Amino acid sequence: MYSGKNWRPLMVAILGLHLVACGGVEDDLLPSDQDLRAPVDAGSVGSAPGQTAADFQVQDSAGNAVQLADYLSDGATPADAVVLYFTMWCPICLSHSDHMLSTVIPRFRDRGEVVYGLVDYVSGSVALARAAEQANGYARSAFLVLVDVDQALFDQFDAAMGTVVVIGRDGVIRLNEDYRTGANLAAALDGLLP
Repeated sequence: MYSGKNWRPLMVAILGLHLVACGGVEDDLLPSDQDLRAPVDAGSVGSAPGQTAADFQVQDSAGNAVQLADYLSDGATPADAVVLYFTMWCPICLSHSDHMLSTVIPRFRDRGEVVYGLVDYVSGSVALARAAEQANGYARSAFLVLVDVDQALFDQFDAAMGTVVVIGRDGVIRLNEDYRTGANLAAALDGLLP
């Protein structure tokens, strides 16, 4: 029989065997700061930087229809850039969105028009997204909360918790990656804004 001390080596061995059995785990254990995605064809529609974003329509937390095409150069309310941040209202997401509010958004406040959208893909309804927005202090903030009820945007942009996507006024995706320090978001906006 195993005592408390004897369980540790057994558990380490089981964990090691499990990791060996999971092919491809070595990529996760050795992260890179390089974009390892395959090159894309310019003008193709997709989710990768350099591709054109497919149009979408969702509701905001007030129940209003929001369509990407409205913010593109020939839309009803054109913007220089659309920033989407995929949130599930967890502490990590909130720290990222707080960082955007305190650091990134003020830096670009006087440089063109940017639509900053928090994409709520977990609440499941406009009412619940509105409640989460209010409970987390984002009502009347610089963010437009987009309600991704069926996770269509989440799937469209191959997102994960904390993904940030930047789309230019021409509809071309300039950035699609995990939010880290905000430096890549700032660099993308620097390249898009007057």
